[in-house]
Amino acid sequence: MRLARIGGLEVCSTQASGQHFDKHSHDEFVIGANLLGEEQVWLDGRTFCASAGAITTYNPGEIQGGGAREGQPWRYVSLYVPPAVLAASLGLEQLQFAAPLQQQPLVASALAQAVEQCLSDDALLRERGEEGVTLLLGEIARGAAVRLPGSADIGRGPVARLQELLAASLEQSPSLEQMAATVGLSKFHLLRAFKQRTGLSPRQWAMQLRTRRAQGLLRAGMAAGEVAQQLGFADQSHLTRYFRAAYGLPPGQFQRAVRG
Repeated sequence: MRLARIGGLEVCSTQASGQHFDKHSHDEFVIGANLLGEEQVWLDGRTFCASAGAITTYNPGEIQGGGAREGQPWRYVSLYVPPAVLAASLGLEQLQFAAPLQQQPLVASALAQAVEQCLSDDALLRERGEEGVTLLLGEIARGAAVRLPGSADIGRGPVARLQELLAASLEQSPSLEQMAATVGLSKFHLLRAFKQRTGLSPRQWAMQLRTRRAQGLLRAGMAAGEVAQQLGFADQSHLTRYFRAAYGLPPGQFQRAVRG
């Protein structure tokens, strides 16, 4: 089992064989994505089966139990989200899951990928993971019969405002919560609106601008280490990774090429 805390919630990735849980409850909302194997679930007197690709959702205080058959390989990821954190993330005062089981293999796979990013040692990957988890919380909540506020009426203003703020201080790395508070949106609706407008998350958009500005500074002759520090990369190796991904060659090779 691997566990991490990010953005006010806990993420967990587990690979086991024949694991079983006695009846218990949580103070948090619990969201599980079953990736391999079959889980037998007992929930407040009801029983059901969650196969691979299933998403399970439990409200705080609900009694749950179950697990996989003896010897059966089982892989799953799970989220533990305090009620206030989930409500604020989705722009709601309060909520309750009405449907504990949904078969959504694509969402389960995407959630597993986002959780793996949250568990990474790389800070930038952890930030991407938090964004991915937050967006998926909205999809999962809808699948659990939660009505979310509409985001179609979110205009260009909040996105443009955040773009201006990010561009003015690329050396900074504000948290998702700080970005959402700055433009007056929930984290989910900020990410959804930003992606609808730009095709990128706020951090992806900031990274492409960092690499673009890095290209200009390298062309002007600034050393790669100084460029990394000025633009808020964790270190020169991070600059190299993202610059190569964007432009197909590392900063040093780019500098030598433009100097002729």
